[in-house]
Amino acid sequence: MTPDDPFPRDSDAFRGASDVLYRNLLEQLPAIVYVDTNEPDARTLYVSPQVEAMLGYPAEDYIADRSLWPRTVHPDDRDAQTAAWRGAIDRQEPFEAEYRYVRPDGTVVWVHDSCTIVHDDDGRPLFWQGLILDISPYKTSEEDLRSTEARYRLLLENVPAIVYQVAPDDDRRTLWMSAEVERQLGYSRQEWLEQPDIWMELLHPDDRETTLAAYDEHNENGRPWSRDYRLIASDGRAVWFRDVATLVRDEIGQHWLGVQLDITELKGVETSLRDARDELEQRVRERTTELEEANALMSLEIGERRRAEAELRETELKYRTLAEQIPAVTYVYTVERDGRATDWYTSPRIEQMLGFTAEEWHEGDIWISRLHPDDRQAMLARLLRSETTGEPFEMEYRFLHKDGHIVHVLDHAAMLSRDERGRPARFQGVMLDVTSARLAEARAKEQEQLYRALAEQVPAITYVAQLAPDGQTDILSYVSPQLTAILGYRPEDWHELETWLDCLHDDDRGRIDARWRAVMETGEPYVEEYRIRRVDGRYAWIRDQGATIAWDVNGRPREIQGVMIDITNTRDAERLRRDAEDAYRRLVEQIPAITYIEIPSDDPAESVLSYMSPQVEELLGLTAEQVLEDPDHFRRMLHPDDRDWVIEANARADATGEPFDETFRVVRDDGRVVWFHSRARLVREEDGKPLFWHGVALDVTAEHEARASLRELEERYSALAFEGEAREGDEG
Repeated sequence: MTPDDPFPRDSDAFRGASDVLYRNLLEQLPAIVYVDTNEPDARTLYVSPQVEAMLGYPAEDYIADRSLWPRTVHPDDRDAQTAAWRGAIDRQEPFEAEYRYVRPDGTVVWVHDSCTIVHDDDGRPLFWQGLILDISPYKTSEEDLRSTEARYRLLLENVPAIVYQVAPDDDRRTLWMSAEVERQLGYSRQEWLEQPDIWMELLHPDDRETTLAAYDEHNENGRPWSRDYRLIASDGRAVWFRDVATLVRDEIGQHWLGVQLDITELKGVETSLRDARDELEQRVRERTTELEEANALMSLEIGERRRAEAELRETELKYRTLAEQIPAVTYVYTVERDGRATDWYTSPRIEQMLGFTAEEWHEGDIWISRLHPDDRQAMLARLLRSETTGEPFEMEYRFLHKDGHIVHVLDHAAMLSRDERGRPARFQGVMLDVTSARLAEARAKEQEQLYRALAEQVPAITYVAQLAPDGQTDILSYVSPQLTAILGYRPEDWHELETWLDCLHDDDRGRIDARWRAVMETGEPYVEEYRIRRVDGRYAWIRDQGATIAWDVNGRPREIQGVMIDITNTRDAERLRRDAEDAYRRLVEQIPAITYIEIPSDDPAESVLSYMSPQVEELLGLTAEQVLEDPDHFRRMLHPDDRDWVIEANARADATGEPFDETFRVVRDDGRVVWFHSRARLVREEDGKPLFWHGVALDVTAEHEARASLRELEERYSALAFEGEAREGDEG
């Protein structure tokens, strides 16, 4: 066995009981275990047979074809996976990645691949050992989460208005700002985030004092904010904005969430109402105030050698009296004392065993000279003890064959008689050639060590649970040493299953306990994710996957094998994505305006609304679902005096791709008329192809009612002035 090929091809190497035990356990694991050479273009030395069920190709194909692994990685993941592997090889550091494989039938399998390098006793790298788990179900939910996040991000980044989130402090510090701010004012989103008082600095001098005073007032009373004011763009232009915001209190704290709509053109036609604007806005404000191996090996005592030795001891007396035809060397000798020659008998089998004839074996002390140097002292000491005390001689040692090779013998001898002084005098014995057994045992031990290394060096916790009959204690008969590295506990501390359950997070214990009891009843495979307390008190997220590998005579599960992988980093990433999705959803669904997405069509009448924010229910009395189910409902709600020209303006925007920016009336189902200022921009793909219309609509009813009141007031003043002039003329 060499570092490049740690698996001997000699079939005898797999005959040991330990070898069979560890191989069977390794290959029943609900995951793929593999061993690769330590080189960038790695060669697979071993892969467990589970690979065929998971990835569709038999294990032999991966060993025969070193290009099969990279060739079946999904094309979109291949370069990143190859680069990560080569980086791990270069740094000689653990490899961990999540990527996709394409099965022969075309289906895609998401996997979690963890791999570590195994060193010899001198610290030299031998090979890489890894574990592959199928994580497709988790990736499906993760992709759904990412899609939802992207959807809300798209809503906010493409709405034709500035959406913002600011802290309720004196500087109106920006917490989040949509990219629209750069298109409308020329300042990047980063500048708004890094400069706390940028909004205050950009306020038009004529608007600053009143706007800041109003902002302070709303900060104190928490009432919704609505105000028109000017900001100075990066090119010096004064840009009018209608700023509408509400104070949101949620799990992330308290903040203002609002939308700023460019109303510069609208302000250009409202010069006659400028003097009354502040008063009207104050009245409007007062009136509108009301988001989450490896392997498992069984730790069994290896008793093959002990059983063999016990059997040999039981047959010892038989072998002492066997005749010369038995396949062993039998002998009888008299203890040499007082210089008298030893009386020897050795069966002819000695020549077959050691190459010497019986006559040659009796010449001088040849048998002593053929003892292996490393065994000579111990063997002679043991023999002297038996010759002195009369106790049986039993020992395994080595002889050097006549041709020089080593022969392992198992030597048993017993005293037959004593001399006239009562001292042990005559012994009879038998020597068995156990060379092949010892070589096989050595190979089996080597295989056991190899498979144990495979089981205990993958980056996961493997375990075997023994399920006890009713009323008795379930135990973990084996827990791999990775338990210490991942959670800090010693394997011997986790002997009873209750110890594991006691470490579960309070929010997970009930669910996992119920699932474990169901598994004990049905024996069905399981995959669970839960939190478990480390020794230091911190919690780790674990993906636990296992299956039943043995059943009792009544068909109930008796032994379960599983693997635990630390997925804390993965769950942290999922939590961050969920937090981001929640943040974007809150921004979209809490701004004081309606946001919507419309899919364009060659026929404007066939355009389809694909998203409508929930604020529509408060403003129009219809739920978002009702509007999406019947897009024509919104057209029917247009005020009769505005319907034709609004539909015409919408068709013109569809035809030209120019922004839609109009103010119009809508009649709610309850008869109330609502004025809307709606603005939408056509979002295009990189090649210019129209993708969708993204719009925002603000309720401007109060402003229009105020303007109408001012116009009526002006008309009355004009009429009164005219009547006065007429009377003066009559009097004259």
